[in-house]
Amino acid sequence: MLHIPPDILRDMVDHARALDPNECCGILAGKDGQVIEHYRITNILAKMNDGELARFDQAKLSDLQQLTPDERADIAFQMDAREMSMAQKDIRNKGLQLQAFYHSHTSSPARPSMTDIKIAMEFESYREKLNIAEPLHVIISLENKANPDTRAYRIQACQATEVEVQTG
Repeated sequence: MLHIPPDILRDMVDHARALDPNECCGILAGKDGQVIEHYRITNILAKMNDGELARFDQAKLSDLQQLTPDERADIAFQMDAREMSMAQKDIRNKGLQLQAFYHSHTSSPARPSMTDIKIAMEFESYREKLNIAEPLHVIISLENKANPDTRAYRIQACQATEVEVQTG
């Protein structure tokens, strides 16, 4: 289970709405499934060149290559590495742990795409070397703009399993 305080959840949804139609992304930190801090991270996908886009699965890569750089951030995200590093440093300094990564889906359900799963598996391959806790993956869907849907998943061995999100 992941507990996200209402004020943090509201800010995450506000972040998603503010960047819509682009996807937002960020980090949630805390202890034992309790989120205490969150960090908005810049989605740098619009700034990535074709070589850097190679990390995406073939179907997503084909879609991305047909779009302008600005349009790419509408259907995918890439967190700014410098901002991620600064957030991780702050998390360590506060004695907290990584709880989850979050991002938005602006026009699709709150469930991991194949690209989301691939990126989670890439992170998993070096997470242990960095001594970072296994994160959950939170998705905020704006498919229904009036009633955003937020769900969390544990992604292991290319499989996504939903985890309860508790607020309040």
